[in-house]
Amino acid sequence: MSAAPITVVGERGSGRSANPNTGGLRVVRFDTDDGLRLSGLLNDVGSDTTVIHVHGFGGNFYENTFVDVMRDAYAIANLNFLAFNNRGHGSYVEAYQNGAMAYVGAAVEDFEDCLLDIGAAVRFAQTVGSRVVLQGHCMGAHKIMHYARRVDSSVELILLAPCDMYRAQAEYIHPERVEDQIARLRASYRLEGMEWLPAQEYGVKVPGVEYHVPVVAGALVAMLSSPAYQTLRADAPWQGETWPNRAFVYLGGRDPLNFDGIAPMKKMLGERLSDASVVVFADGGHQLKPVEREVSAAIAEWVCAPQRCQRRDDDRIVTALAA
Repeated sequence: MSAAPITVVGERGSGRSANPNTGGLRVVRFDTDDGLRLSGLLNDVGSDTTVIHVHGFGGNFYENTFVDVMRDAYAIANLNFLAFNNRGHGSYVEAYQNGAMAYVGAAVEDFEDCLLDIGAAVRFAQTVGSRVVLQGHCMGAHKIMHYARRVDSSVELILLAPCDMYRAQAEYIHPERVEDQIARLRASYRLEGMEWLPAQEYGVKVPGVEYHVPVVAGALVAMLSSPAYQTLRADAPWQGETWPNRAFVYLGGRDPLNFDGIAPMKKMLGERLSDASVVVFADGGHQLKPVEREVSAAIAEWVCAPQRCQRRDDDRIVTALAA
């Protein structure tokens, strides 16, 4: 299979802002192996290390303000930063696949396709520098863990606010069990095409917050049946192999998706990740507020810990200390 095309929009340094740490900020586009064109924002500071951010369910590469904070903090530490829209961005949005218009989004996404999206982002990042670190928020954390399990057991991982996805769905549809919901949907729908589900089938319900998330039947069944709903499941004993990947994990003490508190999540992560640095910020929320700067600084230090971050210099690699 030939390599998917890569497009850079604008010359290096175009889109330069007043911030001196965004000298190589530019929009980039690259194609997945199934021909889907993905877009993102790359801050290329000339480093040999690129952190790739994978957003959560229905998110995008720009809406969470912690992305801006991280871009600047990572640049100070001499780290490139790529944030991109995977096919699970938005709910149901226009895209281009193999040159033709297509529609993608969280409402119609097949979880397994995250391997295609992350793979394309990794290939692109490797044209910038040889070292790639994957960062995922919420569902994005589960996606990069799946990529590490299926594709690359050595890639370094940054998990931001990972949660028990199974528990989240169980809370939303209570008293029905998730397994019973899957069986009912399989019996009631063809699981193809635009079979939009009613509001009671999928959403978020935590103390003080409740909302419906639009989704079609086939996508919901695929998602509920995916590893994302088993990997950090608190009510089932872990019987799988551990992830050997070096990993940094952010947990927020005020994250409502830590249903039973921090301690059970830390225990689950310890059982699943053999080389993880789990850092708890007591005041941090699911979107990292109000500790985005502290979290970003801790991650930058962790990324640069095993080796000095390196800088490209006219095709030569020279050592550069992280600030």
